[in-house]
Amino acid sequence: MPRRKERGPWFWRGAIALMLTSVFGLFAAAAMNQPPATDSETNCRMDRQDPSHTIVLVDQSDPFNATDLAWVRALLEDEARALPKYGRLTLSVPNAASPYDPLTVWSGCSPGSAEGANPIFQNPRMIEQAWQAKFHKPLMGRADEVLVDTVAPSSPLMEAMFTLGDRPDFQAGVPARRLILVSDLMQHSKDFSMYKTGTEWEAFEDSPLMDLRPGLEGVAVVARVVPRQEYALPLGEVKAFWQRWFQDTGAEYGSVT
Repeated sequence: MPRRKERGPWFWRGAIALMLTSVFGLFAAAAMNQPPATDSETNCRMDRQDPSHTIVLVDQSDPFNATDLAWVRALLEDEARALPKYGRLTLSVPNAASPYDPLTVWSGCSPGSAEGANPIFQNPRMIEQAWQAKFHKPLMGRADEVLVDTVAPSSPLMEAMFTLGDRPDFQAGVPARRLILVSDLMQHSKDFSMYKTGTEWEAFEDSPLMDLRPGLEGVAVVARVVPRQEYALPLGEVKAFWQRWFQDTGAEYGSVT
């Protein structure tokens, strides 16, 4: 019977090297999945390295009916789901009493959804439960408190966006920035009111707001028009005005829907 060939030292060295590589690989993968330190209230990263920030500015110059509330909630749901882990969402409303101080209704970061969970190191069901409890529920709760039966006497949209564009957590260092404007798009404040001057660009050029533009370079902007039975001005003219205004701010103006 032929003698079984013994394995030489190179075989064992290779096997040991393979095992060590596997062990180090597992440790490296585990280290990469270690979460950064986060704020206990907002779930946002303590190092302020937000991967994205979406601001939803909701204007209620007229009361929202049940249909309006339903689609605004659906919009918030979609934007919240689209965020990456640690992505920030801020819900804000204009402030008629102090136009340059828009009110922050809620601001927080996604702890990650089940869709983005790593099944090797994470439990998708637990991830979804955490997302619902820490992010979705408080966001929707605050939205419902503010949006129901709330009416503003004016709509200082430009002033609000000027301040929002100046937020420290909404600067060019954030890789992905979005601004969602939910409104009938009727700018109405002391410094410029479409109800008084219409959408004539020359009238806007004579206003104090002409030289006061928000820094929205690189920001993806989408305007969602609140349905009205009757609009004070032709909607096409209003949309054209805002398209020009956003282009002058450097924003990536996507659409008005």
